[in-house]
Amino acid sequence: MRKILYLLAFGLMVVSCELETSGNGKLDGYWQMSQVDTLATGGSTDTRESFIYWGVQGKLLQIRYSENDVYLGEGLLFRFEDNDSILTLSSPFIHHLYETDEPIDDVEILKPFGIYRLVEKFAIKELDDNNMVLTNDVLRLHFRRY
Repeated sequence: MRKILYLLAFGLMVVSCELETSGNGKLDGYWQMSQVDTLATGGSTDTRESFIYWGVQGKLLQIRYSENDVYLGEGLLFRFEDNDSILTLSSPFIHHLYETDEPIDDVEILKPFGIYRLVEKFAIKELDDNNMVLTNDVLRLHFRRY
């Protein structure tokens, strides 16, 4: 009888534990922008030395930038949605670690990162364990999982 009670208690503990998942699938993680292609001209730029990283978790996307040309606090934060192979970024903020985050209303701040609108839509052209390719009206962004 005792074994049955222990087994029942163990079963209840296992069932009561719940794993938290974001539902983002392969999109979750840390991505380094490796190449940017300009669709209008067919030009291509290797961006691995620019150290631009996109971190995806939950419903937030953070862009980190290592160079000191432009002060971006701790990076940029966006809300995002991933629906039917369309990644929509919205509500951009400059993220500060010890201060209030600043909303972004000037798209020029976002352009160095391949984002040309305050609400930007990317078609997800490729997404696997190692690579991601996104396109908007202007650019094709290539990423590698970091």
